[in-house]
Amino acid sequence: MTLGARSRVWLLLAVVLVGVAIGLVVGGGGYRAPVYGIRDAGPVVGWLLPFVRAVGVAAAAASFGWLLYAAFLGPQKSGGLLGGPARDDVRRASNAALVWAIASLISAWLNFSNVLGISAQEALRPQLIATYAWDITTVRAFLLSGFIALAIWVGARASESLAAAAGWAVLAGGALSLVPLAGHAAGLGNHGLALASGVLHSLSASAWVGGLLALAVHAWRRESGVAEAARRFSTLALVCVAALAVTGVVNALTRMNSPGELFTTGYGRVVLLKIISLLALIAIAAVVRRGLRPAGDQDRRRFALLVGVELSVMAVAMGLAVALTRTPYPKVAAEATTLAESLLGRPIPGAPTSSSVILGFSFEPVMLTGSLIAAALYVAGVMRLHGRGDSWPWLRTVSWMCGIGAVIWATNSGLGLYSEVSFSMHMIQHMTLSMLAPILLVVGTPITLALRAFKPAPGGRRGPREWIVWAIGSPVARFVTHPLWVLFIFTVGLYGLYYTSLFGTLMGSHLGHVVMQVHFLLAGYLFAYVVLGLDPAPRTLPPWVRLGMVLVAMVLHSFFAVPIMMSDSAFGLEYYSQVQPPWLTDQVADTKVAGGIAWGIAEVPTLLLLLVLGIQWAQSDDREAKRRDRRVDRSGSDSELDAYNERLARMNAAAKQRGE
Repeated sequence: MTLGARSRVWLLLAVVLVGVAIGLVVGGGGYRAPVYGIRDAGPVVGWLLPFVRAVGVAAAAASFGWLLYAAFLGPQKSGGLLGGPARDDVRRASNAALVWAIASLISAWLNFSNVLGISAQEALRPQLIATYAWDITTVRAFLLSGFIALAIWVGARASESLAAAAGWAVLAGGALSLVPLAGHAAGLGNHGLALASGVLHSLSASAWVGGLLALAVHAWRRESGVAEAARRFSTLALVCVAALAVTGVVNALTRMNSPGELFTTGYGRVVLLKIISLLALIAIAAVVRRGLRPAGDQDRRRFALLVGVELSVMAVAMGLAVALTRTPYPKVAAEATTLAESLLGRPIPGAPTSSSVILGFSFEPVMLTGSLIAAALYVAGVMRLHGRGDSWPWLRTVSWMCGIGAVIWATNSGLGLYSEVSFSMHMIQHMTLSMLAPILLVVGTPITLALRAFKPAPGGRRGPREWIVWAIGSPVARFVTHPLWVLFIFTVGLYGLYYTSLFGTLMGSHLGHVVMQVHFLLAGYLFAYVVLGLDPAPRTLPPWVRLGMVLVAMVLHSFFAVPIMMSDSAFGLEYYSQVQPPWLTDQVADTKVAGGIAWGIAEVPTLLLLLVLGIQWAQSDDREAKRRDRRVDRSGSDSELDAYNERLARMNAAAKQRGE
């Protein structure tokens, strides 16, 4: 990178810090003298923490953006290897990750000092760190993101392939999600919605800012392929803008009582500044998108100027966002009257009825959003095929949509609400997500649809189709789809979850509950994907192996469910005893019902799998017979049958000679 370009990057960082200062002053989020009797870390920690965090946010966005540019946006070298410019991008991502790591670790230290109300120097005492640091959610999030950033710093620098750059980009996205998940949004009544919108907001902002920074550096250096990269980035930016707008509104609604507080509270005034920044960014982005032709020197200079202005406004918006995390929000969650309401984030539901369970509604934003996106992408793929004049079996579409509907019902209906207070209801949700929905989704053959919908990328690039093909044949896919590993994830995981304290730990937080639901769905999908073999896979298993997998899974599920049915003690009591509703008086009986559900409901999808496998086995025999008939028609004889008859004739002749 030239000195001029490096200077521009440092200038953008300075603008980020200016945005933090503006937000702290306008929103009143700076240091305030503590109330008498409350321990305080002091003004140094109070003022330094948001600025250090701002540096970390900017560095994380830069690292994430450069990895995205190297793997997906910029020019690509044939053979899946990183070209010269892409290799430079990965090294820049590595350098930014080091800054990100240092800022995250310092933020963890300052946050530890701030939470305990002790000086920064005292917060370095090893005994205090060993005793309390890991128990503080925000400190743990900063530490984990810092360690992941260190791994990116080391690993990205040694990367030589597009796949490696893509993998580090995914890891960086995961690290970016940690701090929003641990933020103060968890204290709100509807913390699930607040946390989900916070994570999506952070990822969208980082992808937009980081991708634009990478694009700007290449434009300033007058490198080739900028115009095409800008067109691809504009599509990504459009998605990010939409996500930022939606999540920004959601974040404001979950933290404010009314729109009028935009003008009457410090939090609202900072939000108002962010809205103005977003509108300005949309206007600038529209101008940039309309003139995406940075080919000549004049066009290139104009393009670089517009991108520089856009980055500057983005930098201010990022600073405001960091300041917002230090600004008290006006909405205070209604004080929970019981421990149960505190854990659930809402009142305890009344006694369940068939209508309240089946037709009720319980908003779970993560699973609902993911399901709707999956349905929309599938429909888009089908429409693309029809637009080209190609057909697609309507039964597969119906199966996919029914699977999506099963996921939405299991997580966003009354069942999702009651699963948080009743083990038997939770087991219905578990079986639906792990046994029923995956079979319907796999029958929809989404991988086949994607391979048919996406055309090969021109110029030897890796487009969506090439990435899918690579993923199917990758060593990771071969390991994950190994029958023994699939059985382990699908069945043995049950024992590790329910027969240990892990279940109660995960149920105790909204994030843990969502992680558990995602695990159920993915484990079930992987099992059905390997067993049914309808979509392209890293390996082709013979029918008898797949049949054996189903039978082993049946046995292991029985060994799991029967002890629960016969148990004299309640399962998950460390959690369910804290949220026990008044209408559920016998936790042991509820546990026995859950065991019966696990044993009974699981049998129906298993029998369906056996039926499908039987049909596939018969069809494979029919196809083999037809191939043999075609060989006979072509050659006039069946070589295999003739060889078999000749072997029988020789055996009979030998027997006659022995006098048998």
